[in-house]
Amino acid sequence: MQKNLTSKIKLICLAGVMAALYVGLDFLAVSVSAPFGGTLKVSLSGLPVIITAIFGGPLWGAAAGFIGAFVGQLITYGISATTLLWVLPAVVRGLLSGYLFIAFKRSVRPGVLAIETCISSVVVTALNTGAMLIEQKLYGYYSSYVAIYAAIPSRVIAGILTALVFSLMLPTIIDSIKRYTKM
Repeated sequence: MQKNLTSKIKLICLAGVMAALYVGLDFLAVSVSAPFGGTLKVSLSGLPVIITAIFGGPLWGAAAGFIGAFVGQLITYGISATTLLWVLPAVVRGLLSGYLFIAFKRSVRPGVLAIETCISSVVVTALNTGAMLIEQKLYGYYSSYVAIYAAIPSRVIAGILTALVFSLMLPTIIDSIKRYTKM
């Protein structure tokens, strides 16, 4: 019983720290001009969600993603009709990363992690693009629908490149967390 309680406490602490790290990394994101208008947001904020999903499973990953993205949205933009649309990709990244990690038999080999992170990255890019299209319809925030659609290839490429960076970083991070927390 004591070991199970200690495990839960460690997961709660990990998810909390990773949600806070998500917010911090999201503020350090770099915006780059995309071809045909618009911008690409390059960020490492998805990494803490993936780490939480690896250690705690899909639901813990989704929880860390929700809390991190929601707090980040509140601080940056406040509440709007589309707030949850912008939080959804982080939640889905946590769920998908956790389920893919389980499906690939919890392998921490960079090649397997690259497949997992690339799959989740493409899904997150699709969800973010959907949120942009909805905001264009509701508020007219982006230059045009054409600009959003034209930027999709560069957004997918940026997401995949970021995912590959994640897959190279994750084995060392996972090993370090296991060593120092005994998770």
